[in-house]
Amino acid sequence: MRYSRQHKDETHNRLLKKAAEEFRRNGVQGTGIAPLMGRLGLTHGGFYAHFDSKNELIAQATGPMFEDGLALRMFAAAEAAPKGKGVRAIVNQYLSPQHRDSPEGCPLAALAGEMARQPKPVREAYIGAMNHRLKRIAALLPGDAEKARFDRARLLMAGMAGTMMIAKAMTDRDVSDHFLEQARAFYAAAFESAPQRKDT
Repeated sequence: MRYSRQHKDETHNRLLKKAAEEFRRNGVQGTGIAPLMGRLGLTHGGFYAHFDSKNELIAQATGPMFEDGLALRMFAAAEAAPKGKGVRAIVNQYLSPQHRDSPEGCPLAALAGEMARQPKPVREAYIGAMNHRLKRIAALLPGDAEKARFDRARLLMAGMAGTMMIAKAMTDRDVSDHFLEQARAFYAAAFESAPQRKDT
């Protein structure tokens, strides 16, 4: 049976969305093509009508991975926050117990270790999607220099992602909650004001 171009595009987008969910939930290595296709009611062989390889799927799914529910909540909270408190709103959303307990976590915390072992095109797609998020965060940071704000946004995200990885690994939820509370206070205070310039 021949399908219309619209049907193929819709199936392709469904595949990307589902793959993004599965990668965040199970990791890249833990997500098989056959089970992924089966969850969508599709055959394993049908995969190759859309992608040449799993690596191509991973590369294309990185965009949807970074446009998840967490990202929507983070930036919605930042927009709704009082002036100058957008960074704190993002920190509070990211370093929350709800994010920690979600099986589909942030792709930074969930996949960075695996991405380091992927082929260069996959890593480039992942970093490109990450940089798009960083630009949005950088726009909320104080300061005049665009590059400096971007550099600080990258440090903020790296620190929060590392914190989330450790919080998820902790077996004592009370200790994990306390750790997240400490981290929220630290990162909000460290990044919601511009760094002091040093005299040279």
